[in-house]
Amino acid sequence: MSNNTDMSKLVAQLNEKQKQISQQLYFGNEQMRGLAKRVWRVQEDERKHIARELHDGVGQLLTALINQLQQVQKGDPTIALSESIDLARQALSDTRVISRLMRPRILDDLGLIPALEWLVRIMGEPEENVTIEFHHQVNTEIDSDTQTLAFRVIQEALTNAIKHAKANTITLNLIATSKLLMIKIQDDGVGMALGTEDNPDGFGLGAMRDRVSAFGGQLTINSSPNQGCEIKVLVTGREMS
Repeated sequence: MSNNTDMSKLVAQLNEKQKQISQQLYFGNEQMRGLAKRVWRVQEDERKHIARELHDGVGQLLTALINQLQQVQKGDPTIALSESIDLARQALSDTRVISRLMRPRILDDLGLIPALEWLVRIMGEPEENVTIEFHHQVNTEIDSDTQTLAFRVIQEALTNAIKHAKANTITLNLIATSKLLMIKIQDDGVGMALGTEDNPDGFGLGAMRDRVSAFGGQLTINSSPNQGCEIKVLVTGREMS
């Protein structure tokens, strides 16, 4: 009788364990599906942004260029060919900027640090009142995927700090070892209201968080109104090279 009771308890324990494992698998699959959908949404948002930049920027420049060239063709003396050349140069410049931001060749050719130095320079140039300080300590080779992750997160964070936070000083720190990647971006901007720093839809923060989650990392945000913002990314437990 005792053996039957013990066997029943064991079967019940095994069933409960199996139930727990099934629930964990279900929730894990749900989380993965949710992450996949968010990553897909990020990609679509980026495509919409690029399409809008091409339409509103390059597209309008080319339209104006075509109109001017048509007037030149008709012999309109009020249209100087130099104006059309200037439009063409501006369209070419805008196209190159969009292309570089989509996938800067310097990231593939020279690596993460030169690419970030370039990014810091071009993002700071148009903004007269913004100073971006970049400090780095890299003791290992960083694989291509991790380089892309770091570049995209930093690009988004700098954009937020300049355009939304209206920061005057931004400090970027990056540390990479064989098993750790740490990124910290601090600014002195307007900050965010308490309780909104974890809003996944705020200023592209959800996109950054999803990118980091896909690498098994963590993204934390510390901010309050008029106290600036600190974004910290930590990816551990995987070989960087």
